[in-house]
Amino acid sequence: MLKKVYIAVEHDDCWTAQMPINASTINLEVYPHKNYLRSRILIESKDREILNIMRSHHTILKILNTYRFKDSIYVDFLNKYRDSIAGLLYDNEVLILGNNISNGEEIWTFATSNKNIKQIIKEVENIGKIKDLRVFDLDLFISPDLTDIETKVLQMSYKYGYLEYPRKISADQMAEKLGLSKVTFLYHLRNAQKKITKFILKNNEL
Repeated sequence: MLKKVYIAVEHDDCWTAQMPINASTINLEVYPHKNYLRSRILIESKDREILNIMRSHHTILKILNTYRFKDSIYVDFLNKYRDSIAGLLYDNEVLILGNNISNGEEIWTFATSNKNIKQIIKEVENIGKIKDLRVFDLDLFISPDLTDIETKVLQMSYKYGYLEYPRKISADQMAEKLGLSKVTFLYHLRNAQKKITKFILKNNEL
């Protein structure tokens, strides 16, 4: 059964622990083979000294771009993948629903199989201190926006273990079972995941 997990982590060896204010992740791209993440965040402050704090931390590799957005600062930057919470979640193949930083704590919301939660929590505890943890049932099939093919792709992916970690079936095998090309299968699966993420964020705010 899939679960929605909310977790707040104090990650001492990360740039996030140095952030005295709130920030929200707008976009996250992962490059594990290059050991970095590309993050785009919106910091709820006009104080550009925060950028110097970020630049001075050893986990920040490079700040690519910044600009003022109303009373906030948009930052596009690269940071280390290894030993990051984002990297850990990506390695466990969860569906990330949201990420915020609040007074030095990383707050993550993600969906994963119930049986994976214990291992994920153990790995998080190896690199940070968990300050809050909440787990909710996640009903994947309540969104009216899913098309028939998106619903079928999602149901079959869950049934045959494509959403598990490690995966029990490959994308090629899933595509064959559905009578689709691999590209078409992945297209519909990602569309479904995107719609579910949008639906959850809109209707299940914590």
